[in-house]
Amino acid sequence: MGAGTHDEMADQIDKIADATRRSNARVGVIPWGSRVGRFPLHAWDLYDERAVSYGTVDATAILTERRDVAKYVELFDCLADTAVFGAEARTVLARVADQYRSAR
Repeated sequence: MGAGTHDEMADQIDKIADATRRSNARVGVIPWGSRVGRFPLHAWDLYDERAVSYGTVDATAILTERRDVAKYVELFDCLADTAVFGAEARTVLARVADQYRSAR
């Protein structure tokens, strides 16, 4: 099971799908089984190509050196090239939400 019940997980996925329709957000989904050239070892937040933050159990780091941020921009671009967006992302998300609902 994920971070919640099957219904809670399906509802969260529906909210992500709704976000794909927002004009101020770009939501990409990497479909299961896609080949990814690089895979991140941890999550991070990228801010306008000027800063990156990432957290660990012990601390949070904020990177602002251009060469450090550039690594995360490159990684993001690699992942974005693999992701699907818009209607195609909603199709993938709907399939996953349906799987959660049918697993009740």
